[in-house]
Amino acid sequence: MGEAEKNYGQLTVRPIGGSIGAEIGNVDLSQPLSQAILDEIKAIWHRYHVIVFRDQFLSTAQHAAFCEQFGPLATYPFVEAATDHPNVIPIIKEAEQKRNFGGAWHTDSSYMEVPPKATCLYALAVPSRGGDTMFANTSMAFESLTPAMRSWVENIVGVFTPALVHGSSGSLSKVKNHGKSMKKKDNPETAEQRVLHPIIRTHPVTGKKAIYSSIYHCERFDGMTREESLPVITFLHEQATKPDHTCRLRWENGTLALWDNRCVFHYALNDYDGERRHMHRVTIEGETPY
Repeated sequence: MGEAEKNYGQLTVRPIGGSIGAEIGNVDLSQPLSQAILDEIKAIWHRYHVIVFRDQFLSTAQHAAFCEQFGPLATYPFVEAATDHPNVIPIIKEAEQKRNFGGAWHTDSSYMEVPPKATCLYALAVPSRGGDTMFANTSMAFESLTPAMRSWVENIVGVFTPALVHGSSGSLSKVKNHGKSMKKKDNPETAEQRVLHPIIRTHPVTGKKAIYSSIYHCERFDGMTREESLPVITFLHEQATKPDHTCRLRWENGTLALWDNRCVFHYALNDYDGERRHMHRVTIEGETPY
């Protein structure tokens, strides 16, 4: 066992990057987990923010059952669920498609009043090259700011909305479906809603603060215009996604990743034209950001 790999009881843990992410080995997620093993997995998750399991061959029900051990499952308002489970949505890019789903730095559904605390993605079919996912540690990014900047931004409240992407004039407003295999769900009222969240949120388990405002979900600061707010939103977004704060996950069939939306941005790379990528996604209910 190399220095980078550690044992947690029966589990093995190998960090993916210096800032974020770890692979957990020696566990079969298709089988019931003891409370002791589940507690170890949660502890590793809170330490590394993104945990990855290789060679897991799960049914849709088994994928959902694993996620339910972290909390009630959430629903996603803009894509139809898989036919065999209401909380599992297919994330598919067909070989002939050009646009992928999730192809920009963001944290999932931060525009909801109670956003999901976690996302769990499971790989069913991956391209022969490309299709990786990048992850960014937004807690480390916040801690890397100067004390004066931290003190200022942690008191700012943001106006979060899906309208920038899913609204009537959003970036996906002209997209009827996300390809032939992903059905877009029309939800015009939700697409235009706006909610208030702190742009720096506190993790309810670790107590650490993290950047929460991405340029795609945070429209402006409360009491300010978008023009006034955007330079700071952009600065924090770029701070969160600096290379030193990131890791890169190479998917294989049977890979499952669980990440913490409260302190992680992610980015699905779109570099595999001509090949198909098929994933299943589950989100887990969270709490109101504070």
